[in-house]
Amino acid sequence: MTTHHFLFTYSISPIEGSDNAAKTADKVRKGIANIASPDWVKLSTVETTFSGRVTLTAETVCEKREEARDIIDRELRGVIDSYKARCDIRANISILVDGLGPRMDIII
Repeated sequence: MTTHHFLFTYSISPIEGSDNAAKTADKVRKGIANIASPDWVKLSTVETTFSGRVTLTAETVCEKREEARDIIDRELRGVIDSYKARCDIRANISILVDGLGPRMDIII
């Protein structure tokens, strides 16, 4: 088990141009901003960015990348699903994890 520092940023966009989709996107943004995890810190100076630590149990770099991506994906999908927003928004997430190579991207 190893602990790695990470940085991720995200963009939440309405899929269609309706007021309802835009309101849903705003709710999701606020929900993500309020994620409460002792190992995650929302940056106050960059409104859609978190830094923190992630503990990984995988052995290879490839497996650790997948595990880190899954942890962040699962957390953000949880927020999106809590607003039943999968059909209304698109989430673009970019992640860097210390020691695990190039940027990883997630699209929800």
